[in-house]
Amino acid sequence: MIDRRIFLQGAAAGAFAGAIPAGAFAAAGDTDAALAALLQRHSEAYLRRSPEEATGNDYDVGANAALRARLDDRSLAARATDRAAIRQAIADLKAIDRARLTPRGALDYDVAGFVYETLDDLLARYGYVDGNLRPSPYVVSQMNGAYYWLPDFIGSRHPIETKADADAWLARLSALAVAIDQESARIAHDAGIGVIPPDFVIARTLPQIEGLRDGPPLQSALIAPALKRIADKGLGDYGPRAAAIFAKEIAPALDRQAAALKAVAPRAVDTGGVWRLPDGDAYYAAAVRANTTADIAPGELHKVGLAQCEELIAEIDTLLKAQGLSQGSVGARIAALNKDARFHVSDDDAGRAKLIALAEAQIKQVVERLPRAFGNVAVDPIVVRRIPPAIESGAPGAFYSDGGPGQPGVYSLNLKNPGEHATWRLPTLTHHEAVPGHHFQYSVLAHAPALPLFRKIVRFSAYTEGWALYAQQVADELGIFESDPFGRIGHLQSQLFRAARIVVDTGMHHERWSKDKAVQWMVDNAGEQPLATEREVTRYAVYPGQACSFKVGANRIVAAREAARKTKGAAFDVRAFHDLVLESGPVPLAVLERAVADWAKG
Repeated sequence: MIDRRIFLQGAAAGAFAGAIPAGAFAAAGDTDAALAALLQRHSEAYLRRSPEEATGNDYDVGANAALRARLDDRSLAARATDRAAIRQAIADLKAIDRARLTPRGALDYDVAGFVYETLDDLLARYGYVDGNLRPSPYVVSQMNGAYYWLPDFIGSRHPIETKADADAWLARLSALAVAIDQESARIAHDAGIGVIPPDFVIARTLPQIEGLRDGPPLQSALIAPALKRIADKGLGDYGPRAAAIFAKEIAPALDRQAAALKAVAPRAVDTGGVWRLPDGDAYYAAAVRANTTADIAPGELHKVGLAQCEELIAEIDTLLKAQGLSQGSVGARIAALNKDARFHVSDDDAGRAKLIALAEAQIKQVVERLPRAFGNVAVDPIVVRRIPPAIESGAPGAFYSDGGPGQPGVYSLNLKNPGEHATWRLPTLTHHEAVPGHHFQYSVLAHAPALPLFRKIVRFSAYTEGWALYAQQVADELGIFESDPFGRIGHLQSQLFRAARIVVDTGMHHERWSKDKAVQWMVDNAGEQPLATEREVTRYAVYPGQACSFKVGANRIVAAREAARKTKGAAFDVRAFHDLVLESGPVPLAVLERAVADWAKG
């Protein structure tokens, strides 16, 4: 999973809409240039109104340097402004004659159209939407909110090269208290319209908020990494001022946020499905479309997930029997593998270090094989590290974060309980998060300068997560598991897990399953560990539809590949196909399918 720490909420979400001077289109000279100028203006307006994205895109320099001292506006008022801005962006886009665009221009137009129409829909609903167009009905939970996303951004991703940067860091530290209070106000507002997180979400969220509040601030992810970088640059001692800001501003804001959640907790229920919320069925349908970029009804998607689980279970059954494991259901045999001592490290820091070392070796092994399947084999630096202990209780098993300017990408593992990472599963997890998955995806895109700014900013879960799941299949096709039968079982079990996610997500949000039923179905059918599954299902409760994006995306990439293979015949080159998919950048899958079909005919 990609962990996007920069959000399209508050004013930032609508900021793609910028002021377009009269006559700008006519002056552009041709339709492609007019579209490019429009999208560039929208993108720059967005970055000016989203200081966090401006930092992530190295835009907070020169005339825009003041952005480096600010955070995004997360208030309700900003959200209202956003929707008006998006509607203006839609009107701007409709002024472009798509029929007069080149194929590349039409691709950009279609991407913008999907983004703007989706934001227009989601910004009219409660909650928020992030940079992958992933909506959540809850502004603060165990997996989102300023308290969750911003400590790492402020502590590790804020650029620090000069004294001005260090001063801007202090200003951002102070601004965190404002961001937290804005979200606390939205907790109360949303509760007034009947939108309250489930009790099990609140139970996971409160300890994390209170942990940040009560922990030693100068040792936190929010402050410690920045202080070290400031000291390394010889910029002075900022510790006392940072500690004062935390004590006087941030800790009280966190206390107010904890109080806001405690105030609504007596009205919380143990139902995870969004169907119970206002207009909940429509909310879920919109969430599925935003996440999958596909027009597929939740009920139909549920059937697709069940069918794919059945196919994968049969294939895994055959492989398990080949290893002498034939007793009990596939789920039970996978569960037994999870407990098999052969595949476990010690439950201590030495075990954690071994898992990190194994992941680093797995990255190296697959990088060496990339030329067999890719023309563009650019792999930027990447580090493997532990998810910060302060947030690991509510975090997934692993995630990838693209590095800030000049920083390596980060493959983060949840090592709170090392035993959750059975080593037969780890290679595929590494292929998904690192190479040839998310990190490779970002590396290739970073070396695609022809991609316009707008296309570098927008993101789609079905594309990014779909690619990462497809990348696991590519690793298998590269022969990574030729002498590792249990690793290949891990690959197929990971595919099963993603198909099961479709079943469980649609089950909870559309079929009205209880959380306990969702957890048990995943454990019984995919062989998942109960503790990790409970955490996963809690995540699905706060990100409805997102769990479906992985398998839907991978399925459609495979279908596009095989359709192109059929069209091109002997001329088909999988390296060219992969380069096309990656260098096209994030797009809705229908747009990608059209691009691949056009390439195959060429």
